Amino acid sequence: MTALQRALKTHFGFEKFRSKQQEDVVKAVIRGDRDVFVCMPTGAGKSLCYQLPAVMSEGITLVISPLIALIQDQVEHLRALNIPACSINSKLAASERRAILSDLESERPSLRLLYITPEMVSSPAFQPCLSALSTRGLVARLAVDEAHCVSQWGHDFRPDYLRLGEVRERLLPTVPCLALTATAPQRVREDIAHSLRLNDPKQFSTPVFRANLHYDVIFREILPDPYAHLAKFAQDALKVEEGAQGCGIVYCRTRDGCEEVAHKLTKLGVQAKPYHAGLKSADRLQAQTDWTEGKVPVIVATISFGMGVDKANVRFVAHWNLAKSLASYYQESGRAGRDGLPLLLPHILLTQGPGADGLPHQQGGGPQTGEERCREGAG
Repeated sequence: MTALQRALKTHFGFEKFRSKQQEDVVKAVIRGDRDVFVCMPTGAGKSLCYQLPAVMSEGITLVISPLIALIQDQVEHLRALNIPACSINSKLAASERRAILSDLESERPSLRLLYITPEMVSSPAFQPCLSALSTRGLVARLAVDEAHCVSQWGHDFRPDYLRLGEVRERLLPTVPCLALTATAPQRVREDIAHSLRLNDPKQFSTPVFRANLHYDVIFREILPDPYAHLAKFAQDALKVEEGAQGCGIVYCRTRDGCEEVAHKLTKLGVQAKPYHAGLKSADRLQAQTDWTEGKVPVIVATISFGMGVDKANVRFVAHWNLAKSLASYYQESGRAGRDGLPLLLPHILLTQGPGADGLPHQQGGGPQTGEERCREGAG
């Protein structure tokens, strides 16, 4: 057993890497002699590509991530594995912030991974801390998660990501950078490399589709009762082997749609909760917690839910409406079957009818696979 395999087993409990490419990325990041760009589908294990190097090397891995909820989820997961990780964010209690800064100012900080949002990177209050860490040579690497957010051509453009390249050039000029995303066409990849000032990055890319995912399209307009159809689909998909437990996600375009679908599913015997920006923060957090802990099997959400969700037993993803873009559809549908097991039923996409929401009506030629349909849409 190699040192890399021992670390994988000791710190994360895995007997082997999820794929040869995941292992190759980890090795490239550990070498640290080049910037690295990674485009791997949702569920391929991108987070491990910087988490494992972080525990195998000296210094702090600075992770840029777009959502505080996603950051908190990853930090809690790492702490449960006894890996020193934390986050500095706007929701942090003053006492916790002081404790983290005290550790960072010490001669040998115990921290291995520090998660921050792009807004925090740009904050005048945090930049002196970052500058001090850099001057002392304590930043081992910079990992930019959800890197497509840096591109104005991407499907989740975040203006604050644009400042990362300038901050890196000014404060972290010699620190290698790892950029990770699940979906990035060539134009977006070039934009990411330019914006983050990636220097001749070593690139790793795998196909978007995973073998255990199945895609299907059903037109809501031709169903006698779309809600009953969706409820039956969810019930069948959630029938799992004894001792196991599955869950599902339904995506809706609007807040009202989330409320309506969740209500209808619950009335039809499938317990579901809505999740959208119109809910109070406490209610939204409770819905996510109930779903994460398995108390509620189905969550009905807008696209604000799911980025970075690390839940392996999602047995289905259903779109009540089409996603806002093909890239978003890749991301959202990829949240199913992350445990690698075959889904019990196909991924399902429900639309208002042929041609609705921009979906072209298929003209003859027999049924297509989901991959063929999505490739047509990409063209």
